Amino acid sequence: MKRHTALLLASLLLAACGASESPGGSAPKAWPAHGPGEDPPPAPAPIEAVITQLDRLPALLPAAVVTTLFDPVATGATLRDLTDPALVAFTVRATLAQLQDGSRLDQVYHWYGHPDYNHAVALVPVRFQNRHGTTLYGEIVLPRRAQVPPSDGPFPVILALEGLNTNLAMYRWWHQLYADAGYLVFAFDFSGQGHSEDEGEGDPGDNVQDAQDALDYLLKDSPVAGVLDRSRIGVVGHSMGAIATLALQAVEPRIRAAVAAAPISEASAPFDANPVPVMIQTGDHDGPVAPIPFLNPAVVRPVYEKLQGDRAFIVAEASSHAQHTNYALLPTATWGLDLAGRYSLAWMDWHLRRDPAALEILRSPDPHLSWLWDSEVRIGPDSVVMRGDGPLP
Repeated sequence: MKRHTALLLASLLLAACGASESPGGSAPKAWPAHGPGEDPPPAPAPIEAVITQLDRLPALLPAAVVTTLFDPVATGATLRDLTDPALVAFTVRATLAQLQDGSRLDQVYHWYGHPDYNHAVALVPVRFQNRHGTTLYGEIVLPRRAQVPPSDGPFPVILALEGLNTNLAMYRWWHQLYADAGYLVFAFDFSGQGHSEDEGEGDPGDNVQDAQDALDYLLKDSPVAGVLDRSRIGVVGHSMGAIATLALQAVEPRIRAAVAAAPISEASAPFDANPVPVMIQTGDHDGPVAPIPFLNPAVVRPVYEKLQGDRAFIVAEASSHAQHTNYALLPTATWGLDLAGRYSLAWMDWHLRRDPAALEILRSPDPHLSWLWDSEVRIGPDSVVMRGDGPLP
């Protein structure tokens, strides 16, 4: 009897110890080695001599002139950052580096991101294999720029999915936004994009499978697996990544909320159900190749109409398909990132954290919501329809 009691107590003790252990292993005492995003190397000397003189650009091309050249109603005030000499120089260096450093020349966008966001994130670069053996590149973005210790966890998680022919550096503004709010973000390049390998033999290049494999790696094998809150995982994606987001949330039970930015159209975004709350974001001129002024929200709206339960449809005034990227010098609304970030963060803060301040944001109209098309937020039995303040002067 005594022996049986001792065995029972030992079993209970072991069970208790196991219950207190994180499914991903014990929490690390310190964050793994991390650093900022990668900047491009200097341009060849003759070109560097020219672009370092670009501080004269604002005098030659003042913001008021740019605004006049690019109709504020049609393009959202300006080509983003066109009059910033440091950013123009950065873009020249990055574009030239793309020709020399092995960046994917068949894809338009370089992989150096944006200087404002490269230095505002604490990144842990990792590589992992998908189920077909293709090596994928990812970046773990540490919460609050690694200024909080791992012991402050467990941390809610955001999985970030990129667009077609892009790379994760183009979305560091979004990664930074969530990380600064206390989330741990995991972004990765789909196979055949950015720093990831091309699909190997037998790899169909299935983005949903890649996303599930990325989540498996993060939760089981990554150096931060022990500090993650597995009950609070959201997914965000842009363009092709938005399509993958809609498909993923329908089949991945670990996901609790989703934001799909610019999923293009109902035909391009097939999904059977939405078991989690989903926000759709788009813009007045959102189009995957060429904007369709003032018409794209009507193209995207049927995606929203398929949703059930908590859902939202956010339309940004004068924003294009580039609204959700931090790639410089693309035509889109100058307020696009702020508006997209405000509502997407609030969506996760409400559904993953139940923050009442987030609910207030979701139900408040931003002045730069579309004034032509309805935005809508439905949470529980309540629905709020919103529009912006009207066309710019």
